Amino acid sequence: MLMPIYFDVLKLQAIEFNDQIRKSGYKFEVVNNRFLKLFPIPTRSYTLYFDYVLQSIANNPVKNAATNLITDISNVPYTNPTYQYINQPGRQWIRKYTLALAKEMLGGVRGKYQSLPIPGDTTTLDYSRLLSEASAEKASLIEEINKILEQTTRLEQLKRQNEEAQQTQETFYKVPYPIYIY
Repeated sequence: MLMPIYFDVLKLQAIEFNDQIRKSGYKFEVVNNRFLKLFPIPTRSYTLYFDYVLQSIANNPVKNAATNLITDISNVPYTNPTYQYINQPGRQWIRKYTLALAKEMLGGVRGKYQSLPIPGDTTTLDYSRLLSEASAEKASLIEEINKILEQTTRLEQLKRQNEEAQQTQETFYKVPYPIYIY
């Protein structure tokens, strides 16, 4: 891509200006994990702010180790998760599956007592519809979770990144090249 020379000069000036403004002339050193030495010694009184992370948290490979919050399929532990740490989409899936199980159990109970006597007549309970709805819902929920888990595999993530890169490249091809006349 052809760019005028002043473009490069402006970039260099922007980098140098950024270094002057954002980078401090002060350096620090931690002494015996107890003291913080500043170089050079400030001549005026300053307020010093710094952020830190405990080494035990920084080196922990589990995401959100401080809160034990499960936010994504990628950080679900291999043990049974505690319900209070599951995010809302996961809780919603559990509720739907629990409803399907409850329908299945109710269908089983209604199948056991197919007809109930009522004053002057008997009524039949619709257990077969409940059982078929429950099995269909359970199958669709299992299929949904399998689809979600399949989408989070490393291969699928790489495929999505590849497709995104190709779409970005196609977008760049449609942008006209600037022509500069001197």
